Amino acid sequence: MRKTQTGIATLVVVASIALIALLIVFGVSRRAINDIQQAQARIKTQEYLSRAWAGLDCAVAKIYQEGLDLSSGEAAEGLTQLSECQGVAGSRLELAPWPNNPSLWRLSSHSHQQEVGVTLQGAGGGRAAAFVTSGSALFYGANKWRPAKGKKRDDDSYECQSIIAGGEVKISPKKPDQPDKSNQGNHKSENTFTVHLGEGKGCVDEYETKVEYGEVADSRDETRKLLRKDVQTNVKDMDLFQDFFGVPRSQWRLAKQQFEEKGGTIVETHGDASKCYESVYNAMEQGSGQPNVKVWVDGPCDLSRGGEKSLPSSPPILLVVQDGIMALRGTIDPFNGAVYQFNPTIQANEFAKQWGMTVGQGKQLSCSHSNASISELCQHIATNVREPEQASRVPFWFHGSFKTNGAFIIDVPDGNTVINGSLVANYDDGNKRASFEGLGQLRPLSNSYYDLTPPSGG
Repeated sequence: MRKTQTGIATLVVVASIALIALLIVFGVSRRAINDIQQAQARIKTQEYLSRAWAGLDCAVAKIYQEGLDLSSGEAAEGLTQLSECQGVAGSRLELAPWPNNPSLWRLSSHSHQQEVGVTLQGAGGGRAAAFVTSGSALFYGANKWRPAKGKKRDDDSYECQSIIAGGEVKISPKKPDQPDKSNQGNHKSENTFTVHLGEGKGCVDEYETKVEYGEVADSRDETRKLLRKDVQTNVKDMDLFQDFFGVPRSQWRLAKQQFEEKGGTIVETHGDASKCYESVYNAMEQGSGQPNVKVWVDGPCDLSRGGEKSLPSSPPILLVVQDGIMALRGTIDPFNGAVYQFNPTIQANEFAKQWGMTVGQGKQLSCSHSNASISELCQHIATNVREPEQASRVPFWFHGSFKTNGAFIIDVPDGNTVINGSLVANYDDGNKRASFEGLGQLRPLSNSYYDLTPPSGG
C-alpha cells in the first residue's frame, strides 16, 4: 500500500512537473509568436514606409528636374504632372494647398497606413511687407505706407509689417538739402513717415512706425524709440529669390527661362536704360485683358517717363531688373504689381559705373552720364549720400513721386537703396500674387519633410 501511495505521489509530482514544463513551453511559445508577429509588423511597417518614401523621392526628383506648375491652383493638374511617380512601389500621391496660405502646398505619399510628405512653396509667396530688401535702405521725404497684415490680436488690431531689411534702415522725412520749415510761422512741413492699414483696421501700437518732420529713425538706435516692430532690420539668412520664385537664387537662370516660357518679355538694356520704360509700357498695352504682365530687364532701368504716356493701371505687372540700377525722376501713380531687383552676376558697388559715378581725389564724387535723367539722379546721390562707399552701392534711387500697389523687393545684399521723394507704398497681396501668376513652379522647402508613422501593427 505504501509503495502504491509512493508511486501515485511520484506520478503526481512527475505530472505536475510535466504540466509546469508544458506551461513554460506554451508561454515561451506565445511570447515567441508575439515577438515574431511584432517583428513581422515592424518589417511590414518599414516596407510600407519605404514604399511611401520611394513615391515621394520620385516626385521630388521630378519637381527638381522639370518643376511643378500649379499656376491654375488645381491639385489634379499637379498630380497629372507627377503621374510617372503615382503608384511607384505601390505608393499613392496626394497634393493639397495649406489652409490660408495658397503659396504653400503639401505633397504626401501613402502606402497602407504610412504617410510621408514635404511642404512645397510656389512663386510669389515671399515675405509679406510693403518694402523688402536684402540690403539697407534710406527713406527721405514724405512716406505713406499701407503695411501687410500679420497676426491678428484679440482687439482686432494687427501686427503690421512695413519694411523687412537684411541691413539697416534709416527714415528721415527732412531731406539733407531741405530748408527747415518747422519754425516758419505756424507752418510745419507735411513730410512724415506714417503707417496705416486703412478700411477701419488698425495696427498694434508697437507695430506702427511714425516719424515726424525733423525726426530721424535709425535702426542703429538701440532704444528703438521711433522704429517700431513693423520695421524689421538685420534679418538673417534672407534668400528672397527662393521666397518669391520658388528656386534658390543660384538657379535664377531656371526662373528666367520659365519667365519667358510663360509669355514674359525679356529685354536687354545695357546700352540704353531708357528702353526699360518703353518696354514696360508696350508690354502693359499689349497685355490688356490678360491676368498679368511680366517684363524681365537685363541691365539698367530708367523708369522716368521722358515724354511717354503714363503706365496703364492694369493688369498687374511683375518687373524684374537683373544686374542693373533702377532710376526714376518724375512721377508714377500708380504702379500696380511687384518690382523685383537683383544682382546675380555683379557686386553692389558696381552700380556706381551705371550711374556714371566716379570717386576722385579726396573722395570727391563726380557724375558723368550720357543719359540726362540718370546724370541728374547721380548728382542727387552725390549730394545726399556723402560717403562714397555707400553712394557706390545705391541700386535704386528715385526723385519725385511714386505710388505702388503691390510689393517692392530689392534683392541686393550690401546694397543701399535710397528713396528721395514722395513714396506711397501700399502692400497689396492680391496684386503681388497676380503679378507672379503663371510662375507657379513649386519647390520643396528645406526642413519641411515629415514622416507620420502610426504604431507598429496599428
